[in-house]
Amino acid sequence: MYQELEQADFLPLLCELLRFSDSVLDIGSGPGYLLEYYESRIIVALEIHRPYLEHRANLSPHIIPINWDARKIGQLFVNKSFSTITMIDSLEHFTKKDGIKLLQQAEQIAKHRVIIFTPRGYFPQSGVDHYKLNGEMYQKHYSGWDEQELLALGYHVIVLKGFHDLGNPSFETSFHTEHKAMDAILAWKTLDT
Repeated sequence: MYQELEQADFLPLLCELLRFSDSVLDIGSGPGYLLEYYESRIIVALEIHRPYLEHRANLSPHIIPINWDARKIGQLFVNKSFSTITMIDSLEHFTKKDGIKLLQQAEQIAKHRVIIFTPRGYFPQSGVDHYKLNGEMYQKHYSGWDEQELLALGYHVIVLKGFHDLGNPSFETSFHTEHKAMDAILAWKTLDT
């Protein structure tokens, strides 16, 4: 499935994909601002930069912070241990090779679905941590992803046209004011069909 949407709000689309997910592993959760919208019994917030977890936005007891390198999730979690795995604005922080390996591991660990949200194409970002928690080295983008490669990996894809624009602090820092808005990709793979 491939679809393009104009002026789409990403959060309702994400929440719909998360319906019936009783457990979620959120890879690269940062301070976890989106986790309050996840209606899951258990959420594991996996983050390599410990200060993000120490200053997380939501301290609910059903959100469990784990400080770990996502590239090694296969060493930490057994197969089929979470209903859903989300990677919201995190896949682009890995090289293409590491990103592919991470997706493969995620597809083993998830029972139901893997969900990705990432810029469409390469979005240059480095030297900035908008959370102001000294995580600049983890905020750098190393890869860009497009709909064709995600479709080839078996993912359903929705392109959110013009999603990244001057309202996004990272976009504003990375591009000049005349730069055209960039699209985003919401992709998911259902594993139990």
